[in-house]
Amino acid sequence: IYFNLIGLGIIIILGTIIYSNSFDCSFHFDDKANIEDNFAIRNLSNVRDWWNFDSRPIAMFTFALNYHFGQNNVWGYHFVNLIIHLTNALLVVWLTLLLFTTPLLKNLAIKKNKNSISLVMGLLFISHPLATQSVTYIVQRMASLAALFFILSLSLYIMARLMDRDNKSKYIVFFCSAVSAYLAFHTKENTYTLPFIIVLVELYLLRKERLSINLKDYRVILFLVGIIGFVSILILKYSSGIFGSLTPDEHNDYKLITPINYLLTEFSVIPKYIQLLLIPINQNLDYDFPLSNNFFELRTIISFMFLMSLLALSIFLYNRNRLISFGILWFFITISIESSVIVLNDPVFEHRTYLPSFGFFLILCAVIFGLFKEKKIALTIFVFIIAINSYLTYERNKVWKDEFSLWDDCVSKSPNKARTYSNRGNSFKGADTFDKAYADFTKAIELKPIFFAPYNNRGLLLTNANRYNEALADLNKSMELNPNQSNVFLNRGNVYLKLNKPTEALADYNQAIGLNLMDAKIFNSRGSILGMMQKPLEAIADF
Repeated sequence: IYFNLIGLGIIIILGTIIYSNSFDCSFHFDDKANIEDNFAIRNLSNVRDWWNFDSRPIAMFTFALNYHFGQNNVWGYHFVNLIIHLTNALLVVWLTLLLFTTPLLKNLAIKKNKNSISLVMGLLFISHPLATQSVTYIVQRMASLAALFFILSLSLYIMARLMDRDNKSKYIVFFCSAVSAYLAFHTKENTYTLPFIIVLVELYLLRKERLSINLKDYRVILFLVGIIGFVSILILKYSSGIFGSLTPDEHNDYKLITPINYLLTEFSVIPKYIQLLLIPINQNLDYDFPLSNNFFELRTIISFMFLMSLLALSIFLYNRNRLISFGILWFFITISIESSVIVLNDPVFEHRTYLPSFGFFLILCAVIFGLFKEKKIALTIFVFIIAINSYLTYERNKVWKDEFSLWDDCVSKSPNKARTYSNRGNSFKGADTFDKAYADFTKAIELKPIFFAPYNNRGLLLTNANRYNEALADLNKSMELNPNQSNVFLNRGNVYLKLNKPTEALADYNQAIGLNLMDAKIFNSRGSILGMMQKPLEAIADF
């Protein structure tokens, strides 16, 4: 008991120290739309707004709570993110201990080291620098909070399954597991893999007898009904549109991403994730990862063969080392939704490894504690690994300090990606940085002439410099490349207002509102124009 309590204390202290320099890191990237400028979270009592903002209402609720108590003070958001991460590390310790009490692992040779392994698992989880994107990047609380409910639900399920059949309280534990699963599903979509992990736990760790489906057993019937019902709900909730292609938007500068080339690209992305988990160096928010268009590209086919060999290894080790086999399948299952045929804005993001990393750490522990029979040697190796990871995490948090430090880092690591220059250009503030911002926007346009965001950004910069005709040219080009940007209509309307063309400005504001009813700036600008045009009642309505 004392060992466990001291271990949990070490996890909490270490996590607090290595994230102590993250509390004043600014909002970044998707934080702007989801938190900083998100009017849906401004009123905690307006449940309809934050619940319907997107498909992740539980995460939105926590942002609404943060805003209620601290508005846009980043300290509170970082504090909550760290508490979630610390809780997850403690849940990892508990889940690891539960795994070693399951019928098919309790006789494993390394079980004698289960306390040490569970502590190491928690320390690896809390210290790994890849987690910074789920902790220091505020909006990616979605990934860490989803993992919290996922791991809690699974742990409660295993706990209930290990309880005596006559113990009535097991049904309460099952109910709590179901509630946690519900919260997970409404926090992030990667948690839809939870039922399949539960099946994996049943097959790998809990069932001693050979697999057979007895339709006379009511438990089998309930289980099958549950799986079928879950899949049916997902089909009803998400249309076939989720398997569509993705055209460029402000979040990516790819020409087009189809489900096929996204899947082919993920064959190379997953080995990249594994490399980053093993050797976490040269981390990057915005990887310049080329899309794969053909299965027979050398990089794609080699990566595919590597992944297939891992799956084959998992099958081979099923009876020889079930813990490693389980860890491999955990990794593949939990990363499957974000690395398959469902096209996401970016092929690679580090926060997608947050939940799958549990499987990787499980494999690492099983290998090292299995190779070194002397526990002190294994622990020494892990102390070395955890110390390096802790240092890298602390240093990585410095990159997240502000917009310039983040995007300057991205430019240095992705020097041929237009978005990195466009976003670094936005980070330059003040009249004395005009030339630097202009150069970055121009470089982004040179790298990707079809990417519309830098045209809009440069147009806004030129507007602020009173170079209105040049600004109009850039804004028109951005609109030509993507006519569905409310912010570009707003920006062009502002230019027309400066040029004393209220009719044209009003037309652009109307278009902007037609595209986005949730931006107060547009209503404010249109209200000003309507006031100038002697339409006070309409102006008041907009204000």
